[in-house]
Amino acid sequence: MTGDIRRTWLRHWHSVIDDAFGSDPTFDFESAYQDPYTDFRMHFQTWDLPDENLRRCFEILPLGKEMCTRASELRHLLRSDIPTTTENEALELFRSGLDGFAKFVEDEELQKPPRLLRVRQSELIEQTRNTDRIAILFETAEQMCVIDEDKSKAGSFLCETLYRLAHSYDVVDYITWPLYPDPDRIDPFRNFALLALTNRYYPGLDANGPILFVVTND
Repeated sequence: MTGDIRRTWLRHWHSVIDDAFGSDPTFDFESAYQDPYTDFRMHFQTWDLPDENLRRCFEILPLGKEMCTRASELRHLLRSDIPTTTENEALELFRSGLDGFAKFVEDEELQKPPRLLRVRQSELIEQTRNTDRIAILFETAEQMCVIDEDKSKAGSFLCETLYRLAHSYDVVDYITWPLYPDPDRIDPFRNFALLALTNRYYPGLDANGPILFVVTND
C-alpha cells in the first residue's frame, strides 16, 4: 500500500463506525489523525460495533483477520457471564504464561517462583509502582525486532484502541501477537490477557521475580 498508510487505515476505520452508528458532525478527523491518543471515537465505539463491522475495521490491516479473531474472542469473554477465576486458577495461568516467555528469552527472573500478594483496590497503584510488565523481558528477544514496517505501523495504530478493551497492554500484546514471528505458536500473552479480563489479577515483575497481585475488596 502506498501513500500515507495510517491516514488510509484511519479513514477506513471511521467509515465503518459511520456505517454502524451514523456520522458524528463534531468529530474532527484531522485532530484524530494528528493526535491518535485523543481519538476517543475509535477507542471506545470500536467495541460497540457488531461483529461484522469489527471484522471490516480490521480487514484493511496486515494480519487483520487474525487480530480480529483475537479481539472478538476477548470481547466475547468480557461480555460473558463467566465464573470467577480462583486464586489457584489465576496463579496457574500466570505460571503457564511465564513458561511461554521462557521459550523466547533466557532471564534469571523467570526462574524465580512467582509470588502472590493480596492488595486492596485503593492500594494497587502504590503497590505496583516499582514493578514492570512481564513484557519488558521481550525487549531483548530477537523475534520482537524482526517485523516489517507496515506491521509495526499496524501495531502502533491499534495500540490505544486495543488497550481500551480491558485497560491492559497485555491484551494489546495478545491481539497484536500475529504481527510477530512465532513459528512454534507459543502465544505467550494469552494467559496474561485472560488475567486482565478478570479485573482482579495483575501480573508484574520486580527485583525478586514474578509477582501476581490479587485485588481484594476495600
